[in-house]
Amino acid sequence: MKKITLLLTICTSLFWVNGSYAQKYGKTEQDSVDCLMNNSLYQEFYKQNNFKDAYEPWKKVIKVCPQYHINVYIRGVNILNNLIANAKTPQEKDKYIDELLSLYDVRTAAFGDEGNNIARKAQTLEQYRPTQIEKIYNLYKEGAEKAGKDYDQQFCVQYLQATVKYLASIKATSEQMSTLFDVYDYASETLEQAQADAGSDLDSATQTNNSKLMQKSQQLLDNSKSNIAAIEQIIEPFASCDKIIPIYENKFKANPNDLELLKKITTNLDRKDCTENDLFFQATENLHKLQPTAKSAFMMGTMLYKKRQYSESAKYFQEAENSFTDRASKAKAAFRCAQILMESSSFSAARSAAYRAAGYDRSLAGKASVLVANMYLRSSVSCASNGGKVRGAAWCAYDEAARAKSLDASVSGDANRIMGAARSQWPAKDDMFFMGLNNGASFHVGCWIGKSTTVRCR
Repeated sequence: MKKITLLLTICTSLFWVNGSYAQKYGKTEQDSVDCLMNNSLYQEFYKQNNFKDAYEPWKKVIKVCPQYHINVYIRGVNILNNLIANAKTPQEKDKYIDELLSLYDVRTAAFGDEGNNIARKAQTLEQYRPTQIEKIYNLYKEGAEKAGKDYDQQFCVQYLQATVKYLASIKATSEQMSTLFDVYDYASETLEQAQADAGSDLDSATQTNNSKLMQKSQQLLDNSKSNIAAIEQIIEPFASCDKIIPIYENKFKANPNDLELLKKITTNLDRKDCTENDLFFQATENLHKLQPTAKSAFMMGTMLYKKRQYSESAKYFQEAENSFTDRASKAKAAFRCAQILMESSSFSAARSAAYRAAGYDRSLAGKASVLVANMYLRSSVSCASNGGKVRGAAWCAYDEAARAKSLDASVSGDANRIMGAARSQWPAKDDMFFMGLNNGASFHVGCWIGKSTTVRCR
């Protein structure tokens, strides 16, 4: 009785719509009426979680007006999943699964996004027909090829998982395992770009105080970080240097100037910290000669650092920082440059690089301050005044380490160590008079530091 009353109400309202100003959905005016009537009908049942009665009018909406609204497809997945779960026979269940798979093709025809819809088909097979391992893998692969950098983050992770399962199912050879690293490379680049874009959007939203966009950008940033961690966990069992290097060595010998191959070798060896091998050195040099980019400059810096050629290494990291366009990559290059300059005792330049890194990426602010505090501490003797008796740099080191703790709780351990070491170099209370110092007074530290601090005693 409730269904009949509901239907009569909808038909009455749509009669007025049809007679007055019926909007066109589908190919004819009657299609518009049928579309609006069935859309209202299925939605009422859907709101009541009555998926069984929602099914038929929902199907008519898909048939008559497939471009009505994207929500018709999103809700359709829920309707079909419910019918699959409650199917009384295997045949009935298969019917609804096939219908769900076909739904994604209709969605593509109506709203595009073919690559991600193909991945949704793979996801459906994983859920209901998980033994079709090769088909699932091929669908994720096809989806990635169609979507490119617009592949949904979750599908990047699932594509890598499906690749692992497929290669295990065929008992892949060492040469075939290179496919896994191709997929890993693709997923990593896609997710890293998503992370960079979200970070950039978050910075813009923060500057304009757009709270809604800040929340959305932060969520996307958190998702990308989580997904990057997920693919790293998936690849970890296969990513030891002794497994990766043999996969690429023969390919490199055969094609030492293949740009795409060089990019894959250098990127994956760097990601998994296999940068002390001759293969990495040779591939990096060849890549930078053939196609110098911000990324290849970063690789050259890494390679020269491993060779302890610090001055040349820092130059390449500076080149990379200047050439990168996204803030996350600039931050990474600047921070590496700061670390190397510190090791070569170029403290002033290292401090500038550390602060630049923090400027690009606020999450590095604490680590940058720890780096600077370390340099102040190392300079306590060389920058001492009053005949070497007053080590003002130790006060600066303490200040900077305390600042680091306030910026990032995760660096507290390192900061506390520096603060303790700095405190041990402060003058004893009884010695302060002979040094011409007053506790709590302002004190300017010269040398390369050039900062004012506060006099304190042990």
